[in-house]
Order: sequence, then C-alpha cells, then structure tokens
Amino acid sequence: MNKQSLQIILLFLLYSLVYFCLSTVIYYISILEGYKGLSLPFFGGADDGVFYYDQALNVLYNLPYILSSVHSLVLGYLLKFFQTESVFLLRMFNYLGSLLLMIISLFLLNKEMYQNKSFQTSAVILILVFCFYPSLLLINTLSIFRDIWIYFYFITCTYFFANLFIFKSKWPFIINFCLLLSMMFLLGSYRKYALLSFMIASFIFLVLSIIDKKNIKFRKFILFTLTSFTIFYLCLKSYKFPYINLSFQDVLAYRQSGLDIYSGGSQMWISLDQPNIVLFYLNYFYSMASNFIGPFPWQITGFTTLILMVTEGFLFLMISIFLFRRRKLFSEFDKYLLMQSLIWFMLISISNDNFGTGSRLRIVGWLPLLILFAKYYGEKLFQKKNMIS
Repeated sequence: MNKQSLQIILLFLLYSLVYFCLSTVIYYISILEGYKGLSLPFFGGADDGVFYYDQALNVLYNLPYILSSVHSLVLGYLLKFFQTESVFLLRMFNYLGSLLLMIISLFLLNKEMYQNKSFQTSAVILILVFCFYPSLLLINTLSIFRDIWIYFYFITCTYFFANLFIFKSKWPFIINFCLLLSMMFLLGSYRKYALLSFMIASFIFLVLSIIDKKNIKFRKFILFTLTSFTIFYLCLKSYKFPYINLSFQDVLAYRQSGLDIYSGGSQMWISLDQPNIVLFYLNYFYSMASNFIGPFPWQITGFTTLILMVTEGFLFLMISIFLFRRRKLFSEFDKYLLMQSLIWFMLISISNDNFGTGSRLRIVGWLPLLILFAKYYGEKLFQKKNMIS
C-alpha cells in the first residue's frame, strides 16, 4: 500500500469518526435535555425526525401509521427486527447512509479518473469537502432525517446510469439495468421529485447524446432546456404530472402561500407568480441563484442567513467560478453530472423560497458539482506538485 492510498483510508476514517462523534454527542445532549435523543433544543424539538420516530413506533407496535415517505416504514421495521425503541439504533442507520454516500461518491469519482495518477489527490479533496460541508454534516447528524438516503440513492442512480450509457462497465448490462431500476425505485420512495429530477436530466442527456453523437454541446443543453421549459410554462402550466400529482401552477401556488403567511427571517421573498413570462424568468433566475449560492449580502436577515453566507455561499461561489473556467475540459460524464445538478436547481427554485430549507435541498445538486471540483482541483494540485518536484 502506497502513502497516498494510506492517506485516503486515514481520511475516510476521520470522516467516519467526525460523523459518528457528532451524532453521538447530539444524541446524549438531547437525552439530557428531554428530547429523546432526536434533536437539540436550540434547533427545536418538533423536527421531521420526531415525526419519523413516532410513525416508526407505530410500525413497531402494529398501529396505524402515516406513510409520507418510505423512511418511516424502514425505520419501523428496523426497530421491529431488533425489538427495540432505540433512537440511537436509528441514528446509526443514518450514519451507515453517510458512509455509503462517501463510498459511492468515491466510486463515481474513480469512474472517470480510472488509472489517472491524480485520483488519490482528488479523493483526498472530496473526503475533506464532505467531512466539513456544514449543511451536509448537520443534516446527517442532528436527527433521523430521511435526507441522507435521498443523497445516497440519487448519487447511486447516477453511478449506474453512467455504467449503462457513458462508460464500458465490467458488469453485464442486465445487472446494471436492474440495479439502476432498484435505486430509482428507492429514490422515488424517499422523495418523488428527486426521482423526477434524475429522470429529466438523464432523458435530456440521452437525447442530446443522440443528436450530437456523444459530443454534447452545453449550449444546446441550455437552449433545449429553456425552450422546453418555456413551452411548458406557456401551454401546460396546469398539467398535473401523474407521478407526483402536481401541476406547475400548484407548485407556484404553494410557494406563494408560503410568502403570504410566513414571516420568518430566512425567507427569500421572491415571488414567481408573475403576470408575464419575462417577469417570471427574471424572478426565477434570481431564485435559482439564491438557492444555488445564496444568501447574498443584501439577503442577510439574521444570524442563520449570515452563517450560511459565510460558511457556504462564498465557498460555493469560488467553486462555481473554478469549474466555469474549466468548462472546455469537461468530458461527457462531467457534462452529465452538471446536467443533474442544473436540473435539480431548476426544480427546487420553483418551489423553495426559504434559505433554511434551501441549504438542505441544495445538497443534492451540489454533490455532483463537488465531485467535479474534487476531480479538477486534484488534477491542478497534482500537476503543481510534479512541477515543483
């Protein structure tokens, strides 16, 4: 084992230790404060984790339960299998999801950097970024949220799609296909519009691959997406998607209702319910930018939004500039990752007007970009190191 491989293993152990220790500390503090190990008092006891735990207990004792997603059912059968009510067991289940997310992300990074000498440098960067990404760290350790499994299944779907349509996988087509369908089913069971986003981006990639003969032009992707979106906005605004049973108008109404009744300090206050498409696009692109790298300085309304800007906003802006400067180097797989990210941000920017929720939702869109960043920044550091030596 060479020195760099050992470094990756040690950093992965650090990642594992950080997530385990933080989750455990929060668990015991929450117990002492009377919150059953589910949350911390200054984040509020009535979080989503409380709901999932209550429904999991109903599953455990064969009582009627509310199935908002499959997460409650999975947690319930986990408790049933071990015949316990332990919150710590459920925390460790989510901790397992954190480890699996890191592993599949490294596999995805290695998918294109196979036999690339800078892979180990890029892997180190990716682990460090995941280890100290504030929102990712907190969402996965504060409670027993379902989000970590959405992240994992989303990236895993991307991995098996790449096996099928971008790279020559060592596995037979039928195995990759079945695994992709299984991961898509699980992703949809956890969050329907995450599956919808994955399918839209994958469909656009396949269409453009056929048109451009495996040499996708990013300008065509933007033109194709905006044209399709504009036609949909003008002609099919009230059409209900059968899988999620929501129309574009329903989503806009939901966002507007939040603006009408919510007075919280982390709102963006960007209305998309506009009288014409020009004003809609102006506000929509502003919403996309805010969900992507916000809050901006003029959107700071309190301590929470200030922390978000300082710990994530500036960093994400720098990463975006770094990747933009290397856009001409992007491979087909890089473009696919970028498509997955952009389609995700296009979707959440329609419905979400809250920075707190946005910091949680945008993790899905930033995961592919962080993998891209690790690849190119790792190559840069590797080349710089070789020039010096």
